[in-house]
Amino acid sequence: MTVLHVQSGATMKHFDFQWYAQQNNLMMSNARISTHYEEVGRQQGLSPTPYFDARWYAGAHGLGVADAMSPFEHFALLGAGALADPHPLFNAKWYCWTYMDGDNSIHPLFHYIETGWRQGNDPHPLFRGQWYAERYLKEIDHIDPFYHFLTEGHDRGCQPNPLFDTSWYGDTYRMGRTANCLVDYIYGGHAARDPHPLFDSRHYRDAVDCGGLSPLEHYLTKQSDISPCPILDVEFFGRRARRHRRYREVAHLPALVQYIELSRTGSIDPHPLFSTAFYVEQNPDIKETRVEPLTHYARSGAREGRQPHPLFEPDYYREQYPDHPDVNPLVDYLAGLAESGARPRRGGRVDTVTRPLPPSRTVIDIADLGALGGRLPDDAAIGVFAHIFYSDLSDYVARYTNNIPGNCTIYISTTTLSDAKRINAVFAERSLHPFVIRVVPNRGRDIAPLVVAFRDVLRTCDVALHIHTKKSKHYDGGFDQWRDYLFEANLGTPAVVAAILSALARPEIGAVAPDHYGPIKPLIQWGGNFDTVSRLFRLCGERIGTEAVLDFPSGSMFWFKPKALEKLLALDLDYCHFDPEAGQVDGTLAHAIERSFFSFVEMAGYEWVVQSRSANDASPGPHRADRPIGNRFLPTDRDLGLTRKYYPECTGYLVRPSPVTKPRLNLLIPLIDQKKGYAGIATALEVFAALCGQLKDAFDARIIVTDVSIGHHYEPPPSFEIVSPLAQDVAGRNTIVDASRRYDYPVFFRETDILFATAWWTASGALDILRQQAELFSVRPEKFLYLVQDYECGFYPWSTKYALAERTYRQPDTVLPIFNTGLLQEFFEANHQLTGGYVLHPGINRTIDRHIVRDTQKEKIVLLYARPHAERNCLHFLDMTVRTVIDADPEFWSDWRFVAIGEDFDAGELRCTDRIEILGRLSLARYGDLASRAALAMSLMISPHPSYPPLELAHAGVRVLTNNYGNKDMARLHDNITAFVSFDLDAVGQTLRDMAGAWTDDPAVGWRGEDRAGWFFGGHTNLGTMIPRLADEVRGLRMRRDGA
Repeated sequence: MTVLHVQSGATMKHFDFQWYAQQNNLMMSNARISTHYEEVGRQQGLSPTPYFDARWYAGAHGLGVADAMSPFEHFALLGAGALADPHPLFNAKWYCWTYMDGDNSIHPLFHYIETGWRQGNDPHPLFRGQWYAERYLKEIDHIDPFYHFLTEGHDRGCQPNPLFDTSWYGDTYRMGRTANCLVDYIYGGHAARDPHPLFDSRHYRDAVDCGGLSPLEHYLTKQSDISPCPILDVEFFGRRARRHRRYREVAHLPALVQYIELSRTGSIDPHPLFSTAFYVEQNPDIKETRVEPLTHYARSGAREGRQPHPLFEPDYYREQYPDHPDVNPLVDYLAGLAESGARPRRGGRVDTVTRPLPPSRTVIDIADLGALGGRLPDDAAIGVFAHIFYSDLSDYVARYTNNIPGNCTIYISTTTLSDAKRINAVFAERSLHPFVIRVVPNRGRDIAPLVVAFRDVLRTCDVALHIHTKKSKHYDGGFDQWRDYLFEANLGTPAVVAAILSALARPEIGAVAPDHYGPIKPLIQWGGNFDTVSRLFRLCGERIGTEAVLDFPSGSMFWFKPKALEKLLALDLDYCHFDPEAGQVDGTLAHAIERSFFSFVEMAGYEWVVQSRSANDASPGPHRADRPIGNRFLPTDRDLGLTRKYYPECTGYLVRPSPVTKPRLNLLIPLIDQKKGYAGIATALEVFAALCGQLKDAFDARIIVTDVSIGHHYEPPPSFEIVSPLAQDVAGRNTIVDASRRYDYPVFFRETDILFATAWWTASGALDILRQQAELFSVRPEKFLYLVQDYECGFYPWSTKYALAERTYRQPDTVLPIFNTGLLQEFFEANHQLTGGYVLHPGINRTIDRHIVRDTQKEKIVLLYARPHAERNCLHFLDMTVRTVIDADPEFWSDWRFVAIGEDFDAGELRCTDRIEILGRLSLARYGDLASRAALAMSLMISPHPSYPPLELAHAGVRVLTNNYGNKDMARLHDNITAFVSFDLDAVGQTLRDMAGAWTDDPAVGWRGEDRAGWFFGGHTNLGTMIPRLADEVRGLRMRRDGA
């Protein structure tokens, strides 16, 4: 009997002709392949199918070449009945027990080949067919995944299951090219080898009795809750996984497999000390490798010293343990966490500069606080989180907490069992409230118990209080008085508690804290904590600058809404993040969190209240219940807006309320130093100054610089002073505020502040400020002034930026426009909803006019107004035009100078000719002198605004070639201006040549040119007649109710 005729399913259909031919280098028909197997293959023990490993089977059953039966015949006739394995990766007994209910009428292999794989059955516990097919065979639905793995998948590095990394295993353990890595692991390799860079077999065996199974098989089949990866924290990861959109799809899988699957579709953190987003951000090269970040870290990142989390520094850990050079520093740190004194990171640089509290900070007298708040529901859950390190103060704590009314529970943490028993005895006798005691590690002082040990119940509370038993260990009795101050301020009487709870009933208030203890207030500083605070902010997607306001509940005893600390709680901090206790007085994570409490409140969108029991320390009143009473000083990512991520000039404002009610005019201007600015800046300042003069003392005035910081040498105009954005607002002062760093500071506004925008992005900012005014005061000015100096969206291609600029022109009910020239007004009336308003006809800059020397002898100079950064000024066309005219008549132009002015730039910007001299940005005096001497000029502007340079140059007797646009006809404005419509190089070049020829015939022709506009030239302007009318309208602007 031959193999092709045996029973038990070993029929011709199990013979894989193509595979057999490929394995044996045969090129013949199936019939001849059958003959080859009968005559040659059987005798040599060749396999007729990849599902059967003849050599392995022969070795397993002691078969030799001289035996009458081939290995496959032996399997078919004898091995099938004994459920022998046909292949090292086909576990017949397991398959039978798992899928066939013990049915022995057909061998499991044949069952698998004929129907099993289509039903989703696996040949071995370590081969997951459905997973394999989804991973590697999405475009192929007619092939058995196991067959694919045996015939080509293994050689391509395909994994048989999520936790066996074929390529890594082969590379790590130097497997030969023909060796099957999974076979090696199953048959002995598992004793000393890991199947995957994330699977630590020794770590798993130390925690679990595998009962004779390989660690991998045990983990995949026994539903173990133990993580085989030291940097996969099952509890931590589980909390994150359950919030993942794909969690239901993977919920049935072991945690490490869940992690691997979920990490394919987005960032998810496996451990408190591994931040996937941070690791990728720090190591952009791993994106190219397409390796999952934790796997990258386990494979090579740890060895290379890469940092896995902002709060863990591997190089510093190695400095502490130089005798552990070859270990994964994070794994080593976690393994010795309880016993060692290793610190997870260096202490930060120490900054002992005292940080004065901002004058604009609001402090509420506790006697007034209750009247400004609301009322919490009677069943509001109040939680007191008390860390009682010194159990002898238990009675002290119980006595104060008895002043809390209602539905209150005391959650107590302490560090020893004996302390817990002592505390329990005291509270059982003295406390009016139920209490819970948890014994916690002595790590992280009072902060870790709050955010780690009690994180679960903290989120169930509506309001909470954090207190602890501060004792003096560093200062002569100072802590005892400080503790008394904080307990009195937070819990001193039922009336104090009631006032605080009333404030917390306001929806916008997230925390209420006592003002700083008197002796502490002058000592407010970052100390050694700024670096760690910055890392915490980074984890929250925020940033903080060294100049940001530093204010916090010093002593860390304060009331709060747990929702207001959600950003902190969402970090899922654990004890491994905190420094081991060593009596530190500064520089630990606990100290950093203390300095960040108010910031976390603000990140969650809440305000915080500082209360004082001394009326002398409170801010001047009266305070109103219908106005904000809290503080916010941190511009969060939400406040600054998404637009700034692409366009920094559109950085949003954190608007905070000023109690001053006197009207004020606010100029929003990109920069204030005219030496650095452009003509539009000078125009805006001129209009603003004139308007302020007309409004007189009825209005205060403020200039808000939005883009470029005010230089140290800038001299403010008379009656104005430069003040900090954090200065207390005072009626009767005219101020200049640098808001270019508004990512560090808020800007305070009055409900009567009227805004004056001067560029599209300042108008966009004005719209945002108006919205916030309405939110803070329930009213806002009906309109803001908008000095429209060009069709600014035309500065950009059709794009998001174009649309954002255009949006500011589509606010007819909110904008009071002031158009810079009638030409611009005509354009907007024809093309946009922004109509009406006022028209400014500006006059020439007086300084320029003063330096123009009339009747100066003209020279063969062609001035080119060239600004590479402003595409609308057409530098490239200027360059091409110069080359065109020179090529057309080189002799005529041989003694002419072509001089580029307007902006400094490199000659490399010019690609057509080297005849252009670059003088760049000139002083106004030098500009006036050069204009007085130049014969010709080209100044182009693709926009409806006439542009100042052609007008200035025409006034200086220069014959100017420029362009028209839309309704703009520049030749109508002055005899010296010639304008073209089409950017035809030859035609424009010929026009310039004709102008040069006319000047050659009559060099004084430019000085005889006359003004046709009736404004600008000679300083003529309508500013004096426009401003009084504008001032009347500003005075009459109505306040709009929120929502009106």
